Amino acid sequence: MFESVRSPEELGLSSKVLLQYLDEVKKRGLLMHSMMILKDGKLAARLEWKPYDTKTPHMLFSLSKSFTSLAAGFCVAEGLFAYDTPILKLLPDKAPAEPSEWLRQITIHDLLCMGSGLDEKSDFHKTKDWAREALSYPVRHKPGTHFHYNSHGTYLVSAAVQRVTGMTVRDYLMPRLFTPLGIEQPHWDSCPQGVNCGGWGLHLSCESIAKFGQLLLQHGMWEGARILPEGWVETATSYKIANDGGPPDPNNEWAQGYCYQFWRTRGNRYRGDGMYGQVCMVDEARGMVIAATAGVRDMGMEFQAMHDFVFPALGAKPGTEADQQALRRRIAELEYPFPRDEGVGPLPEGIYVTQDGKESVTFKYRKDGALRLMGRVKRDRANGLFGPGKPVETLLRATPFSSLRQPMIAAWGREKGKLHVVARMPQAPFILDALYTLQGDTLVAQIDSLEEPPREVRYVRKETEPGRG
Repeated sequence: MFESVRSPEELGLSSKVLLQYLDEVKKRGLLMHSMMILKDGKLAARLEWKPYDTKTPHMLFSLSKSFTSLAAGFCVAEGLFAYDTPILKLLPDKAPAEPSEWLRQITIHDLLCMGSGLDEKSDFHKTKDWAREALSYPVRHKPGTHFHYNSHGTYLVSAAVQRVTGMTVRDYLMPRLFTPLGIEQPHWDSCPQGVNCGGWGLHLSCESIAKFGQLLLQHGMWEGARILPEGWVETATSYKIANDGGPPDPNNEWAQGYCYQFWRTRGNRYRGDGMYGQVCMVDEARGMVIAATAGVRDMGMEFQAMHDFVFPALGAKPGTEADQQALRRRIAELEYPFPRDEGVGPLPEGIYVTQDGKESVTFKYRKDGALRLMGRVKRDRANGLFGPGKPVETLLRATPFSSLRQPMIAAWGREKGKLHVVARMPQAPFILDALYTLQGDTLVAQIDSLEEPPREVRYVRKETEPGRG
């Protein structure tokens, strides 16, 4: 899709500075999955940390919001509603019996800029009717005056789009966005009533994110044709509301202001982003786009590395031929390794339980050496298959984050007398990286699972004869 160049220097970027970026990513432990760096519509660098790549759809989390914003923009352009249309006018059947005056005032604009004023509890759902539930909460602030990040506010926009078009946001965007960009019909999670989640749930590849970013950079033009409504990019990505209680702070990434489901960023850029580091960042002045998928805990650190190294690579002193070769080697070697079995050391078998009984882990080995690992933390249960010294792929059941079943690649191996297990999901940020050490009947585990800080858990053996799976 994007024309590649032999070296970033052909587009004015320094290979040496991009090498420094990769050093920073490694130093900070940023678990990047994929990245595409575009300059003037050409591909300066494609980074893929195996087993991840730039072509496989990936969970976008809140980066989905930017696409819902676009669907609302099309509705405005087509005269189906306006930004100042009250949400209760579009969803009257979802309103409480006696809506407050502030609730009556909430508009599409207020929802898109996270200024609805709805109670924080409206950002969670307990019933199957998400729209009715969200609108049942009190409005704590006059609409348009107070920023509060609320994914269910975006869901209400999705519901409004579906109400006036008769189509889900995804289906509405197919002929208007996805098909013109050559993006096959993506998966977008829906609520029990069949409305796309809006604020999350879209799955797109890094390459598709890059296309979207380039389309934004070109203000809606694609291959000489207008794809997006004229003026929408300017409207959607311009400052709408203070997101830190005051004017923009040039030194604070999170205090640059919020737009219509986009963030203003340092360096006079803007971005759409999603939990764990899914990013589409646009620098209009430099003609640059960064698209990325990741599994990072600290998104601020991820953005800092982009601001400190990737964008400054443009205009920096060109790298030497040796720098260019070094960058090509580094890119080719990007990979997250799986355990190799050294064949030495005891293997835990059977069931191990914490003293309080809230957690357990079960090990069963098949005849082919694959490990069936089953875990329980309170009411949450996990079940995965790990290959002996070489990863195997299995299909997991749906997760709380998505109704789409996810493939998992996992392997186990004995390393320095400890059992090391690693599982990765090529289409999502989630991982399991655990070391198990047997100390008699006690099993000590060091567990890293992204969703919480690394922790140590101590188990005691419950069963000694688990049988073979």
